[in-house]
Amino acid sequence: MRWLKSGILLVVVLTLMIVGILFSSRNTAPYAVDLLLFKLPETSIALLILGSLLTGIFTGWLLSLSTYLRLKASQMRNEKALKVARKELDALRISGLKDEPNE
Repeated sequence: MRWLKSGILLVVVLTLMIVGILFSSRNTAPYAVDLLLFKLPETSIALLILGSLLTGIFTGWLLSLSTYLRLKASQMRNEKALKVARKELDALRISGLKDEPNE
């Protein structure tokens, strides 16, 4: 089963590499981006698009990281409260057994 997963991953990676190479080879026209205050040097359109994609992926990762950390902290607080509640429940169960009269 492990070899099947690695085979599928290899096919996906190779396909993405081939698509990336074809994309880069067809979009070689130079283009200069004007950012109001300054102008970037001429770069191929493929590099500009891939750079924008990577910037978007990184920005999205950073934004989702804060949500992940908040949820992880909440989970840890809940697990701690659950542990305390279980200890209290176990103590109550034991004390209930000790208080019963022997008949």
